[in-house]
Amino acid sequence: MRVKINAIAKIIGTEELIIIPITRNGDFVLALNFYEDVEGGRLARFVLVYDKFGEIDYMETIIRGDKIIVTAEGIEEDFKKISNLIKIDKYLKSNRIPLFVNISVLKDANINERGVKGFINYVAKFGRIDVTKVRNVVQLTIEENV
Repeated sequence: MRVKINAIAKIIGTEELIIIPITRNGDFVLALNFYEDVEGGRLARFVLVYDKFGEIDYMETIIRGDKIIVTAEGIEEDFKKISNLIKIDKYLKSNRIPLFVNISVLKDANINERGVKGFINYVAKFGRIDVTKVRNVVQLTIEENV
């Protein structure tokens, strides 16, 4: 996946979510998140996390951060690679993904957040994901436009 980050970006909100890290490129971590798009939903989406302090390891992680929207290429191809390894019934079909900055790693999740509820819905239906199955399955390229 190739992600383009503009120098001037607008924070559009704060979100709490559970992520499954897939790959890292410098301070950026590409992760999988399941989002409750509808009641009981578990829509898979890619998220990018700016992890300047190296707090995110390759395991399920609860984060809260400011959200910015960036553009990405190769999303559909990368979801095909991942869905060969784990069960994904629906995924976000868009060339825009959220980038989370100013993150905090949390110990407990607020189960009322959509990025947490979607993960809970996924685990209830398919079970926990073996993170080692998806580690480094896709490549991440970052293009920062200054």
